[in-house]
Amino acid sequence: MEYGDEIVRRVRELAPALSERARQAEDARRPPDATIADLAASGLFSMLVPKRHGGAELGFEPMVAACRAAGAACASTGWLSVIYTLHNWMVALFPERAQEEVWAERPYALIPCVLAPTGTAEPADGGHRVTGRWSWGSGSMHADHAMVMGLVTTDGAIEPRLFLLPRADVTVHDVWHTSGMRGTGSNDIEVADVFVPAHRSVPLAALTEGRSPGSRVHPAPLYRTPLVPVFALTSAAPVLGIAEGVLARFAERMRSRRMAYSGERQRDLMSGQIRLATATADLAAARLLLEDALRDVAGAAAAGDATGLHRRARARLVAAHVAATSRRVVNELCGAAGASTQFADSPFQRAQRDVNTISGHVVFDPDAAYALYGRIELGMDPGPVVLV
Repeated sequence: MEYGDEIVRRVRELAPALSERARQAEDARRPPDATIADLAASGLFSMLVPKRHGGAELGFEPMVAACRAAGAACASTGWLSVIYTLHNWMVALFPERAQEEVWAERPYALIPCVLAPTGTAEPADGGHRVTGRWSWGSGSMHADHAMVMGLVTTDGAIEPRLFLLPRADVTVHDVWHTSGMRGTGSNDIEVADVFVPAHRSVPLAALTEGRSPGSRVHPAPLYRTPLVPVFALTSAAPVLGIAEGVLARFAERMRSRRMAYSGERQRDLMSGQIRLATATADLAAARLLLEDALRDVAGAAAAGDATGLHRRARARLVAAHVAATSRRVVNELCGAAGASTQFADSPFQRAQRDVNTISGHVVFDPDAAYALYGRIELGMDPGPVVLV
């Protein structure tokens, strides 16, 4: 068994414990410490870290499989699995000195990252002074570092840059009171006029075009892959996992559930059988579409042809479609599972709240993603400010 498959197996073995802790994560609005320790021990967080820094330097496909498994057990845990794993890959895109600092003690870090450019940065001797407040900082409650996007104005031109800071330099505001995805600890992150040295920032354009400083340090195509397709596709993994978890629970429930008043077994009803089969086919198609897009992006990076707008827009299209399919399946199955699944302890209602919340993420906006792909496919300008 290859190491990537071994990590996936370990995460799947954690699924019962992650499911058992899902209510605890909701109540605390952060994952239990034991969950973070278990996922770290599985090797998940370091699977995209370069070998020279003690990581496994694997690809995105085993990562996505592992995060789907985590998401099937607990949506919040699945989301943070992506956050912490992917953001270690992003550290590998920074200059070598930053990588050495972040991974000095272990081959992974726990890093929330906010790409929305809601902060500013002023050039300073040897770096920048960063100020701002960013929402949606998933994973902030266990963070040892943070990444935020700031706009730098130089000679009248505005340049978005990603800044990497130690946890001591940021303030976390406890504002995460939501109906779904409660266990992600996605609080606000504030930075108040903090100096960030030059080796701890990267222009956004270098990340989106696969030409980061780290791509010149690490020869593997993994580190020449553009950011947005990777971010979109890997983020869809736990959303698909939520739906796969609901499908498994729905099938199990059908086997023993008797309908009110009639006393019929749900498994004997054609309506239930059809819903089960339709959901199975829809999620299998979504999984195949996601895996195909990942292979396409990885293959293009290996061939040095991963930066084309068409390919990047297709990744956005696939991610949005997978998320929309997953959301529809979850809501349809929860609707067919009976009113008793809406009790607070039921994993069905938790999954329904979680998938409806996470589907609101900007990267999963189907109208924007479909329109973006359509414009690029038709040879039109996608616009000046587009996440692609």
